[in-house]
Amino acid sequence: MMENPRTSKSEKEPQQNIAAQSNDEGREASGSGENHASSSDNQGDEPRQPIPPAVTVDPPKAESQENDNEPREGVKTDQRDEDVSMQDAPPAEDVQALPVAVPLNESQQGTVPPPPPPPGPEPVVATPLPLSEPSPTAQEPQKWLLPPMAAEHKGRKCLVLDLDETLVHSSFKILHQADFTIPVEIEGNYHNVYVIKRPGVDEFMKRVGELYEVVVFTASVSKYGDPLLDQLDIHKVVHHRLFRESCYNHQGNYVKDLSQVGRDLKDTIIIDNSPTSYIFHPQHAVPISSWFSDAHDNELLDLIPVLEDLAGPNVTDVSLVLDVTL
Repeated sequence: MMENPRTSKSEKEPQQNIAAQSNDEGREASGSGENHASSSDNQGDEPRQPIPPAVTVDPPKAESQENDNEPREGVKTDQRDEDVSMQDAPPAEDVQALPVAVPLNESQQGTVPPPPPPPGPEPVVATPLPLSEPSPTAQEPQKWLLPPMAAEHKGRKCLVLDLDETLVHSSFKILHQADFTIPVEIEGNYHNVYVIKRPGVDEFMKRVGELYEVVVFTASVSKYGDPLLDQLDIHKVVHHRLFRESCYNHQGNYVKDLSQVGRDLKDTIIIDNSPTSYIFHPQHAVPISSWFSDAHDNELLDLIPVLEDLAGPNVTDVSLVLDVTL
């Protein structure tokens, strides 16, 4: 039997020792006559066969791997237990040979059937915007200076009257002929304002209050104009009051823009001593001179017949009449 070429030198030494021991025993046996004779007799019939040397065969690797699972010196049992969890794992060569999922490239993806398309989108139902938040595209309603006309004034034209130097004259200086005095607060201090009424103003106000929707539009501040009108409007014919904040500042002048009042311009008339105040709508104005103290002034009374004609139903556009006559 041929020796395993993988047998190491250390494994051959026991075999040589065994062969040498056999030769020594043979020589001892040949020195003893009885033993030699008996041996000769016993072996005379059968030829003597040589004793084959002992051959050591390496155990298969699987057994060595199984022995590796046995506890060894210097290796703790806990460490062996940890390795036991990997006993069923395939060798490293087999692990590399396992199939691995590889993503398909663009050319390969074309061969895979696409997934079914998702269901179509649900129809979108338009939800109206809340009333508190109007659509940004919707145009905001025009904000007028006056509220809608009252039902009792339907069919009337609108008469806009100035206050200072048109209906009254006022001063911080003491005026002995003053018709009344009003206190006005200025920077925390109260000052008396002396007011003189223009001649004929009471009769004028009473008559126009019967014909028109009357609006007093002044460039003065309300803390002065409100208490003054409370004293002046004895017939309670002033339906609306507009003050400085309602004016339009045009090149440093307070202009009364009739287009922002909220009434039809064809039915709107303004009486003001300052042409600058109605510079945007001169064809709607009835001029009047500035009044300070002339006791013989009659302009307000002279305007009553003119205003009576303009208030009639035959005048459909006051601008056409005023632009020609005045």
